[in-house]
Amino acid sequence: MVKKVGLITLHGMGETEENYADDLLEGVQERLGEEAWSEVSFQSVYYQKILQDPQYELYEAVKGKVDSKAMRRFWLYKFSDPAALEYSRNIPDAAYELSQRKIFEALSTIQDELEDPQAPVIVAAHSLGGQVISNYIWDANRHLWDDEQNEKPGYGLWRHYDLDEHPFQRLQTMRLLFTTGCNIPIFVGGLPRNQRQPIGRPHPEMKWENYYDEDDALGWPLQDLNNAYDDLVTDYSVNVGGLLSSWNPLAHTKYWSDKDIQQPVADHLASFLE
Repeated sequence: MVKKVGLITLHGMGETEENYADDLLEGVQERLGEEAWSEVSFQSVYYQKILQDPQYELYEAVKGKVDSKAMRRFWLYKFSDPAALEYSRNIPDAAYELSQRKIFEALSTIQDELEDPQAPVIVAAHSLGGQVISNYIWDANRHLWDDEQNEKPGYGLWRHYDLDEHPFQRLQTMRLLFTTGCNIPIFVGGLPRNQRQPIGRPHPEMKWENYYDEDDALGWPLQDLNNAYDDLVTDYSVNVGGLLSSWNPLAHTKYWSDKDIQQPVADHLASFLE
């Protein structure tokens, strides 16, 4: 079957299995139908092992010297993910660049499967994945919306490529960025409103839909960051999870198993397959 649209997923922070996207995929496939799904080229980006192995090594080294072990594991495995990514931005071949390489490789696989090199791509990113893909898009395409940026970045994956190389991997055919439980405000909240600069649109028709649950302390609306975000993003408030999770912070882990997320992803895919 000819592949007509690409879909990639990115996971969030903390211990994550490689099959993290299974719930989302099962729900989307059920709603889309087998024939339509066969026209979708799908790849899940898994960058957690880059971060998880050093975390395990560190915890094993210190666990005999400390108390509150469960709490320490929680904080280490969760919040050293974003810290390590941001800290390593300017370190060659470290976590920041290696995670971008995972995205590049997933997009290259999709490119090989698609019939049309201009075929639309949807990116679905959860939690920290929203920040990871935002950084990737920024580094790959800043020259498109910033007149003063006429050179490739000096850090990350895109330092290796000229500005006109790999337009597909730069997500210049991306038509939808779909974020859930996004915590970009945690990264930019300490900046004045006029310094919170979002990505531009790699494709002129790109839309950004951001879904958050008001009970999820790690999932935030984005339009209130400033006017630039308000122009770029559409926020959707949803109530995800079941009886034990929909009313508390556990909602952060329930987005992709919820019909209120699966249905719009399926609807968007269907619209590109018409």
